[in-house]
Amino acid sequence: MSEKYLRQQNLVLLPPEQPKYTPRDWNANNRRQNLFSLEQQALADRVISESDRIIDETKHTTEESKSEVDFRLRERIEDIQFRRDELQQQKKDAHIEEEALKVYKRRTIDAINTLREIAVPLCQKCIALREKRTGSDLVNDAVDRELRKELDVTEGGIALLEKVLEETVEQIRRLRATIYLIDRDLADKDRSIKIDAKNLELRPNQMEMKIYAGRVPLDPYNSTDEEWIMVTNRNIEATAKEISSAQPLRSYVDQLLRQVAEDIRTQVERTNAAFRERVAEMRYTKTKLENVHKETVRQVNELTRTVTRLEREIAEKEGYVALAQTRLANRSQRPGIELCRDNVYEGLKKELAALRGTIAKLDGSLVRSKATLRYLLNTQVMQEEEINLKTESLRIDEVDCITMRESFKFQSF
Repeated sequence: MSEKYLRQQNLVLLPPEQPKYTPRDWNANNRRQNLFSLEQQALADRVISESDRIIDETKHTTEESKSEVDFRLRERIEDIQFRRDELQQQKKDAHIEEEALKVYKRRTIDAINTLREIAVPLCQKCIALREKRTGSDLVNDAVDRELRKELDVTEGGIALLEKVLEETVEQIRRLRATIYLIDRDLADKDRSIKIDAKNLELRPNQMEMKIYAGRVPLDPYNSTDEEWIMVTNRNIEATAKEISSAQPLRSYVDQLLRQVAEDIRTQVERTNAAFRERVAEMRYTKTKLENVHKETVRQVNELTRTVTRLEREIAEKEGYVALAQTRLANRSQRPGIELCRDNVYEGLKKELAALRGTIAKLDGSLVRSKATLRYLLNTQVMQEEEINLKTESLRIDEVDCITMRESFKFQSF
């Protein structure tokens, strides 16, 4: 019969009978399962206790480790801040020294420009003006020597200032180089402080926390703590060294500026004193020449009048000679015995001889007077030329040079 038929007839098809356990086996199995369950529960209790112990132990260890790391982070931040403060102080000192050197650099440049653009051309112009003197006044006097010495002192001062300017520029460059290294170190330290401060604020239960699964190492360290300290100390020591080098350089520049200014001022005063002495000497000589010239002019006028009187006297005496000769000629026409050497004839002969002697003396005196007049006129011309030379030399020294030099007020650099 089929199964379908059996279902239609409400009949149940029984399966074949299976082997069965006895009640004893059933009790034994129950005891065994109970015992196993108890053992598993005991094992679970032991595992739970051990897990609790491990959790408490690892939690304490983890908290201690985190606390220690946090302490070390704070300590590291304080250490970096201390080093940063030292670097900032060194940077501040370096900036102060750099600004001070810039002031001295500016002073040095101003001093060089003043000497090169004003003092040297002024001295050279005075030398060129005095070269325009003529005649006997073109002399290598004390003023010439002092002017050339002033030019040498000024040019020597410019050479010294240019040399110290180069040293100052180099020292500023070295200070800037150390400041650059400090700035880099400070930037690194600021970044390290930010990173460590951020690490200090991190908590294990933050949302963005996750275990790193990358292959790049998390500890790519480039140096040790000792090397880190050594680099910072080296930057501090290098900056301190440059500051120590800059301070005596500033003192040297200041001393050199004062010394150059004092040397040039002293030489300028000596040159001005030589100018004043030369002008006074020239004025005295010119006044003396003018007085002599006045006397010469007076003598020329006197000689001119003397020549005129002599010529007039000679002309007058020639009239007397003509009169005596005319009388002799008239008396030579007397007739016969009347033409005799009488007293009148003798008187006329003596008068004529006396007149001729007088005219000869007057002619000699006239010749001497005219010669002396010519000499005096030549002397007068020479005196006038010499006075003109002295006037021109006075104009060059007193009006051109001294006035121009007084317009330049030399002050300290």
